[in-house]
Amino acid sequence: MSFAFALMLLAGADFGLDPAWKPVADPLAPARAGKIQCHDPDPAARTCRLMTWFDTRADGGVAVRQLTALANAPTLAVEARFRLTREGDALCGVVDDAYMAGFRIVSSRAPHAPVNDKRLILLYRDALVATLWKRKTCAYEYARADDPMQQEVGTVDGEFAGELMSQYLWIDPGAGWRLKAPG
Repeated sequence: MSFAFALMLLAGADFGLDPAWKPVADPLAPARAGKIQCHDPDPAARTCRLMTWFDTRADGGVAVRQLTALANAPTLAVEARFRLTREGDALCGVVDDAYMAGFRIVSSRAPHAPVNDKRLILLYRDALVATLWKRKTCAYEYARADDPMQQEVGTVDGEFAGELMSQYLWIDPGAGWRLKAPG
């Protein structure tokens, strides 16, 4: 972690966000209430590019199941199951063999059947491994008063990673939201 970044965290980093964005005191409270995180939401269409389920564990770890939309026709998504740890205000993890063991490409057939397209799986894994293999990523959560939309800010090996920023909503699992790839 860079010295400048460490100072920023100690001073209550805002990552250059508008001052109206404040750190979320308990980012997993909605998950404990049964809600799902919906990244890049389209509330009118009730779609998400990415959906994440969190399960907090007694040992302080967090089990994660995440679906990321890849294509709409045919419907394909990446399913990843992995563990994160709480580190202060952040949720952190490392892309390694354990992370990749919980990874697969799935289709829209219930309940998300695995896809046997080995080429597609290898392409996605290669891209992920090339950028994040054995690197520590952390997510910091921010919210504005009276706004259901929240902001996630990411770091890789302690350095701000703007490409990991995204907005999300907490949604009810039975509210009819679905995955949708961009475009």
